[in-house]
Amino acid sequence: MLLRRPRLTFGLLILLIATLSSCQTIAYYTQAARGQAQIIFTKKPIPEILANPSSPPQLKSQLRLARELVAFAETELGLPSSGSYAHYADLKRPHLSYIVYAAPELSLEPKTWTYPIIGKQDYRGFFKRKDAEKLIAKLQSQGYETYLGATNAYSTLGWFDDPILNTFVNYPEADLAELIFHELTHHRYYKSGNTDLNEALAEVVAREGTRRWLKSKNKHTALANYELRLKRRSLIRSQITSTTEALAELYQSDLPTPQKRNRKSLLINQLRTNISTLYQGWQQRSPNFLSSPTTNARLIAFTTYEAHIPTLEKILTDSNHNLETLFNNLPEVSNPVPNQ
Repeated sequence: MLLRRPRLTFGLLILLIATLSSCQTIAYYTQAARGQAQIIFTKKPIPEILANPSSPPQLKSQLRLARELVAFAETELGLPSSGSYAHYADLKRPHLSYIVYAAPELSLEPKTWTYPIIGKQDYRGFFKRKDAEKLIAKLQSQGYETYLGATNAYSTLGWFDDPILNTFVNYPEADLAELIFHELTHHRYYKSGNTDLNEALAEVVAREGTRRWLKSKNKHTALANYELRLKRRSLIRSQITSTTEALAELYQSDLPTPQKRNRKSLLINQLRTNISTLYQGWQQRSPNFLSSPTTNARLIAFTTYEAHIPTLEKILTDSNHNLETLFNNLPEVSNPVPNQ
């Protein structure tokens, strides 16, 4: 059973910052506190918004859907909301935060950062893009490859009452369901220092939950479209997994550095070609994965969410899709690629 965590107040967060040593650390957590404070002081109770005649009808409809999804998560999926998603906040910007990943040029071992409460993570988050870009410039000057991604939601693991945000409230039904179920899974299970397992588990539970939600609403066409999307996602994952395995073997080899660089370039170019070919066959435009350079950091950002999904899906399938069995039989997993 998940124990409810006490709520962190903004004042306590500031006190935590004050105990940290370096100027760089203080600056980082200060921006984090300011960003979280904006969410706290901007959010409004959803019933208040629904009762307001001036609230846009589309917003009201999506907030009602979100409330139904949270109730479904609690009663049908065993995911505690811990008070989250009872409020709405309009941050007046398209993305919630920006995430930085980094890795050496010839390694798939991610650079990690350690945080209070949540432990070690493979990424660094910022509320302002310019702050993320500043870190990227520093990391690149140190020889790291980097990737900058935007995110529209995150979980504070029940320490705060996370609201519905303008950054994702207008998602299509299946996407909104998947996001809410993903984030609430972190309330049920979170292992400090194991980003890969945490995110893969949240993905698997979210996908199972979304299937159940669409079935419960008899939305058979939407469910078929969702299953097709997941199948295609799996094909993309297979392509990326094959490439990361080949790169890991290459990086561990005794080849001279120039040859490693050349072989790396060939592998990555082939990956991009393969993914582009898949999307052309599906008559879809190229995915976001191809919109930025395919660096080691970009591959790590993908595998953080995807690498352990097949293992967890097998546990779920073998248990006749019993989520409790999945939560009770999580594997001890390590990095999805060999340490470099």
